[in-house]
Amino acid sequence: MHYCRNQDHFLNNLRQVNEQAGVDKQVVDIMVAFARLKIEHYKTLDFFPNFIPNSDPIILKFLDKNRHINRRAARFLSAYFYEIHQRGLCCILNSAHLAHLLQIDFDKLIQLSSDTKAHYVRFHIPKYNGQPRKIDSPKPELKKIQRKILDIILHRVPLNSHAEGYVRHKSILSNAHRHVGKGVVIRMDISDFFPSITFPRVIGTFEELGYPLNVAELLGNLTSHEGRLPIGAPTSPAISNIVCRRMDKRFARLGQKCGFSYSRYADDIAVSGHNLQLNQMIPFFHSIINEEGFAVNHSKTVVMRNAKRQKITGVVVNQKTNAPREEIRKLRAVIHNCFKNGTVSEMRKWAISEKNCRENKYSQSKFRSSLLGRINYVRLLNPKKGMQLLKQFNQLEFNV
Repeated sequence: MHYCRNQDHFLNNLRQVNEQAGVDKQVVDIMVAFARLKIEHYKTLDFFPNFIPNSDPIILKFLDKNRHINRRAARFLSAYFYEIHQRGLCCILNSAHLAHLLQIDFDKLIQLSSDTKAHYVRFHIPKYNGQPRKIDSPKPELKKIQRKILDIILHRVPLNSHAEGYVRHKSILSNAHRHVGKGVVIRMDISDFFPSITFPRVIGTFEELGYPLNVAELLGNLTSHEGRLPIGAPTSPAISNIVCRRMDKRFARLGQKCGFSYSRYADDIAVSGHNLQLNQMIPFFHSIINEEGFAVNHSKTVVMRNAKRQKITGVVVNQKTNAPREEIRKLRAVIHNCFKNGTVSEMRKWAISEKNCRENKYSQSKFRSSLLGRINYVRLLNPKKGMQLLKQFNQLEFNV
């Protein structure tokens, strides 16, 4: 058993010594992965621990499937399996094992991971400021694999409780609840959130979870595009939340010490409290974001005091969570104009003002879905007003 003081130095030496000794690379990858897990949790390392809960049915099943290997190797692999299992994650021993879990031919999986340009479709959608946002959407074959990675691996990773975006049972409403009735609310934005998470960082994230390097590299190739996390891949939101765990932890702990609330909804960071001098900490908040490998969009840093409207991810939080008044008024006006002038006329206006696209490229079906989505947004925040709008909406006739 060894006590480790410099983790990176020890892991690098462990890899070099075993590679020079001619140990199989995949075995070395598992050794390093196991060492990382043990050192981070216990600060000590024993490759062949005396105690492994062999009575655990999961461990017994693992050992039964690997009866062909010798006892010493089985003891080590079961110890590694146990460490992964203890964290609630799926054990993946190598790239071939990953292909088996994803139910795909190994050569096909390698082909999907190595020729990413052929497996993505690029298009653009307008941002709120009218500028185009680049979307790289995986084609069906790769998207299917990414969804399996999401289910088998990413959804099992525990997140910081202050992460509100892309998390089951959480929403813009649960995010806003943290900041209701505060004297001051500060909103900050991360620039190019997904693209700023690079391919090496994605690999490092999978390694930190405890996966061998060859597995982490393959997962990184399958979930990255052109060296970055793509906007449009189903795995990108979950990976971004895992990457942000340390930043969320730093903000949350600082909030406990300094008396402020913190939440993060994707790239939208919110801090609130009753101390009206909280804005003096903004430079420190920005430095934390920068230290965690992100850039702050300074133009979107906003300080909102309770004398004026405070809004987080589109939700008003001054006294209670509510939809913005102008949104309710706008939807009332649109529905009224639909009755007065017809849905076709209003659809054309909506295409230009809300979707920033040509009216001849917009359909009544899209208009109906978009309008209904906005009404449901209001209904989430203000059920009474939302139901009034929905009742009027249901009386409209669309040529779908």
